[in-house]
Formats: sequence, C-alpha cells, structure tokens
Amino acid sequence: MLTSLNHIGFSVADLDRSVEFYTKLFGYPPYFNEVYDVEYVGRIVGYPGAVQHAAFFRLPGEQGLFLELIQYLHPKPEVVAMESYNAGIAHLCLQVDDLEAEFERISAIGGRFRSESVVQSDYGIYEGARSAYFRDPDDISIQLVELVDGIDPGLEA
Repeated sequence: MLTSLNHIGFSVADLDRSVEFYTKLFGYPPYFNEVYDVEYVGRIVGYPGAVQHAAFFRLPGEQGLFLELIQYLHPKPEVVAMESYNAGIAHLCLQVDDLEAEFERISAIGGRFRSESVVQSDYGIYEGARSAYFRDPDDISIQLVELVDGIDPGLEA
C-alpha cells in the first residue's frame, strides 16, 4: 500500500548552478550535497555505472518532504525540450501568501515567468486562486499558487 509522498526529484544540467538558484528561491541551502559513485545507484536507476551529484532541499511547510536535484555525471545527459505540454514533463507547485511579492522576488533571482503578471483562475478546483509559472535555470517549470477565500483544491474530499 502507498503511504505518502517522500520526495520530488529533477535532473539538472549543472548542479552548482541549480543549488545557487534554489538556495535563493527557498532562502536556505541544501541539507545534503554529495556525489554518488556507488554501484547500487546504477541498479536503482537502470544505468550500470551511473554516477550522480545530488543535492537535497527541505520543501517549505512539509515535514519530511524534500526536493532532490540530480546532475548525472555518467551517463552524460541529453538536452530535452522542457515544454509543459510534452508528455513526461513535470512541475513543482509551491503555495505562497503574497504572489505579487514572490513574482518580484523570483524575477530578481533569475526566475523566468511564463506570464507578464499574476493570473487569476476563473474555473475548476482552483477557481479564485491566483497563479504564475516560472522556469528555473534548466527550464523546469515551477508554479506558484496563492489560495484565497479558503480554497481547498480537493484535499478534504
């Protein structure tokens, strides 16, 4: 039986660049940053001889939930189109209290927003909420959402 979400992981091209960006985004450094040059990693991911450099960030507000950023040192990564509409592309959604302030702050640290301003949802389970998508240095999409008026997108079903 599945019991809970443990972590979210993204592969990145340059871990040092990503650590710098996510440290600015979260306001704190990773709690773990290490090269994995051990045989079991290749067995887990299905790439014999795989070597990874990984950094782990605690996610805000979630006890025990973390973000894992992984740079593959072997095998060498390929560049893929990180467009949200492509199958298999994921995004991270972070809830915020003041979306306008975060929009400005994240723009200043190099986040590239997909819209010129905050967008209010007028339909669906996020009706009334305000959101914005931005991209990190690897074009990974991150959504910011500000829930208003007690919106709960299905969490108390």
